[in-house]
Amino acid sequence: TAHGAQKWGEFKCDLSTILLHNFVEKVVAMKNDYDIIYVTGDLPPHNVWNQSRDDQMKSISYIVNLFKTMLPAEKKVYFAVGNHEGVPVDAFPPINVKEAHSGQWLRDFLSETWSKWLPEDTKQTIKQGIFYTALVKPGLRVISLNMNYCNNKNWWLLINATDPAGQLKWLVRTLQSAEDNGERVHIIGHIPSGGGDCIKTWSW
Repeated sequence: TAHGAQKWGEFKCDLSTILLHNFVEKVVAMKNDYDIIYVTGDLPPHNVWNQSRDDQMKSISYIVNLFKTMLPAEKKVYFAVGNHEGVPVDAFPPINVKEAHSGQWLRDFLSETWSKWLPEDTKQTIKQGIFYTALVKPGLRVISLNMNYCNNKNWWLLINATDPAGQLKWLVRTLQSAEDNGERVHIIGHIPSGGGDCIKTWSW
């Protein structure tokens, strides 16, 4: 805004740190009212013209560490990646893109940053494409999808828009396994499938 954000932030701005801390404090105070928390991405601020990989990792670490240090140990947090975690914004290259333009830096970083709440075997698919599944409790499974592989602003999809990280094939197998085991499934992600930001060929 013209006068700058106030102490508790502004409607058109990202959260101020004081509001973020207050929010997590309220979540902690309500600990008897929930069992799990879903965080569906876009943790870094939206000053996309002035961001680097280091900036993104610092922002993500700051917020994740709030949950790590303030939440009771028995509360689990499950994350999905948003479109603002990449650099530049919306840039999520296919896994065959290497060297300077590779997105492996983010995949490796999130596999470690989220590891407090996830089983070890989730690191493989997070490092492959930032998606995973975990058993929340007997009978309930969470699946976290990287919806940037359907994001119509992710220009890397011009190379391969079909299933660039093998995520959809993996999803079919995972859902079938959950059905065979009598599990209910929560699917979380940042961009709604079938919405205006998700390419139609992926949604089908």
